[in-house]
Amino acid sequence: MKAARRDAVVELICVGSELLEGQVNTHESYIGTKLRGIGLKLARAATLPDDRAGLAAAAREALSRCDALLVCGGLGPTFDDLTREALADAVGRRLVFTPALWTAIERKFARHRMPVPEENKRQAFLIKGARALRNDTGSAPGQIVELARKSGAPQLIALMPGPFSELSPMFEAEVLPRLRSAFARGRCTEHAVLRMTGLPESTADERLAGLTEKPDPGAEFTILAGKGQVSFHITVTDATRAKAERRLDVYRRRVMDAVGDYVFGQDDDTLESALGAALLDRGWTLAVAESCTGGGAGHRLTGVPGSSKWFLGGVIAYDNALKTSLLGVSADALRTHGAVSLECARTMARGARRACGATMGLSITGVAGPGGGTKEKPVGLVCIGLAGPGEDDVLAVKGRFGDARGLIRERAVAAAIGLALKQCRRHARGSA
Repeated sequence: MKAARRDAVVELICVGSELLEGQVNTHESYIGTKLRGIGLKLARAATLPDDRAGLAAAAREALSRCDALLVCGGLGPTFDDLTREALADAVGRRLVFTPALWTAIERKFARHRMPVPEENKRQAFLIKGARALRNDTGSAPGQIVELARKSGAPQLIALMPGPFSELSPMFEAEVLPRLRSAFARGRCTEHAVLRMTGLPESTADERLAGLTEKPDPGAEFTILAGKGQVSFHITVTDATRAKAERRLDVYRRRVMDAVGDYVFGQDDDTLESALGAALLDRGWTLAVAESCTGGGAGHRLTGVPGSSKWFLGGVIAYDNALKTSLLGVSADALRTHGAVSLECARTMARGARRACGATMGLSITGVAGPGGGTKEKPVGLVCIGLAGPGEDDVLAVKGRFGDARGLIRERAVAAAIGLALKQCRRHARGSA
């Protein structure tokens, strides 16, 4: 019987003390996504400081279990750029000065009419047996080393610069094709994301259990929650792209059968881009009136390219006096029901629609905390209003969105946009 094919183990080490001191590291996400596209995945990732001995030890440990080790950062010319030295230590090879690399570095500086510092010579050293990787956007060449193993299977080490503008073109042009050739021949991977709103992650998980509890070979599923939505990731690997695409379509249909009422888009869709598309399709426009979210809805909506075609503007009425003067909420209504009420939300939505001359008005008013809550109106209570295209087409809903200020505001904005999208899709084109 033919042995089952083992998936290649790929690990990543990101080098840089600054990455452990608050600087955001996007390399893991980027590389993981690119690997997934060729049917591979990251088995492990680590971030390490600029320490030669520690990096060498971590590399030796990784090489004891992985087929490919990717290392980002530490290839600069300064005293704390130690990746070359550490990886040479890890594999027991010396560094070799490469005149052709030094000449290329000198030419790069000459093009900018700058003298080349002597310390840049460090970037012209390769681990013995390594092949240099071109860097068209910086001075630090990368390098790739192939190690011999008793089994005859390849083991690769790729050293790449830390700046993303240098890493990404090198990884895609030089490293990814080599990884595909060595470890991913005869494998095609397709990926899709179905995005949901209006249901908790746990509920989505329960409804999709029939798909996720015993996944078929070559299929992987992940469910993630954030920004008021739930995203369900499907990754399928098969022998050909056509087979992978067909299987992906089957899984998409199964997801839609289970949670289709809550799916608002796929892949790169966002709640706000889906709402924009629905409004544009109907020839409608939208305006907002915000209190506790302080412009958060407007910020998300205007983040969509082309939003000026369907988003007119809004009112941030944080003070009750502005709710009255700009949006038409009566002083009597505020005394009777309060600013955080369904009545106030409805009037604010009408006021936004009227003030901006929009087809639809969307409002948000609530208690974002940490203070200001009462037993009747606790922190996290938010009322959302929506005035549709008809004069009397007005509704309001309320909900609790947590107890942390930032989370409440984020979830309230997502719920408001989701409500507007749901109502917009209920109307047939041209009904306004």
